[in-house]
Amino acid sequence: MRKFMLVGKTGVGKSSFINSTFGKYIARTSEYESCTKIVEHYAYNTPLGSLCLIDTPGLAEDNRIIDEAYLDLIKKNVDLEQIDALIYVTRLDETRFRADEKQTLRLLTNRLGSSIWARSWLVLTFAASIPEDQRKEATQNRVRHIEAFLQEITSENNLNPQFKRFQFKLRVDNVVRGWTKDGAPILPLLTKKN
Repeated sequence: MRKFMLVGKTGVGKSSFINSTFGKYIARTSEYESCTKIVEHYAYNTPLGSLCLIDTPGLAEDNRIIDEAYLDLIKKNVDLEQIDALIYVTRLDETRFRADEKQTLRLLTNRLGSSIWARSWLVLTFAASIPEDQRKEATQNRVRHIEAFLQEITSENNLNPQFKRFQFKLRVDNVVRGWTKDGAPILPLLTKKN
């Protein structure tokens, strides 16, 4: 069974991504408040193979103490050595690389270890909210800022392994269908053996 753990700030669409991937409403979502307060394992046998997506509480909602408690919960409920990849979920329509996202990336690295980034994917949600003619540039900017920051924090602290880059970078929209003519289902990518 392939296992992926989703992490990121609150409200970026981790639970919605799970629902979209499996094509059914299994992870609770809300437009107005944080829903995920526990670590939840969603395992399914798909036509392409067995898959487990691990939903985690969103970070940067209240304060650092709560974030650290959520990260301790993750460490207690997920064998990080057994996941195929960590999926960092963030919004494509964020116009700035803000302090709360930097704090989230730093906390993830410090509490879970830099090795979580060795097998990591980047999922950029809310992609349909960016006009088509601006998506490529918005994607390049978001990827550049996040990867540069992870490279900086893993090298400045001489962490091993040091972050290089995300294995996969995907633009998704969990709500809008047909938002791009180049779209492809994510399930085959998640179930593909390396």
